Amino acid sequence: MNAQTQKRNSTAAVIIVVLVLLLVVGIGLYFAFGRPAATTVAVTPAAPVAAPAPAPAPAAPPVAAGPKMMGKHTVIPRDTLWWISDKWYQDPVLWPSIYEINKSEINNPDLIYPGQKFDIPALTGTSKDLSAEDKSLLAQGYLEAYRVYKQKGKKDAADYQQVGNRLSGKK
Repeated sequence: MNAQTQKRNSTAAVIIVVLVLLLVVGIGLYFAFGRPAATTVAVTPAAPVAAPAPAPAPAAPPVAAGPKMMGKHTVIPRDTLWWISDKWYQDPVLWPSIYEINKSEINNPDLIYPGQKFDIPALTGTSKDLSAEDKSLLAQGYLEAYRVYKQKGKKDAADYQQVGNRLSGKK
């Protein structure tokens, strides 16, 4: 046997030993950590007990009906409330209604994030001929945006207050 053949045989032997060691270690780790622990639960039958008669349930208080929902929108990258409103209503100026319904999920109407899910309220008409209920929702949204924008020092915050007041019937 020449030196080159001996070297090849030695290398092959080392590779085989390493593979066997990896296999043994892998099997050991599987049995140590990977296998679910077998649990034995002793079940003893319980003595039959007569169930007490159910107490009559108290009448639930009437729940105030909120606005109907058109659907749910999942925010994707580059979405804004303006764009979402344009997509759902074909009228971007109605975005404060989406904001108002989802303000618990939105800290700043200028910052929404991919993956957020917003309820989309069903509005009747367009921004020019909304129902009184829809105008009220939109006014609340504009006034909430005013509050946030004023707190953040946005220069046009007062514009949102004016629109909110006009929609709510205040001058």
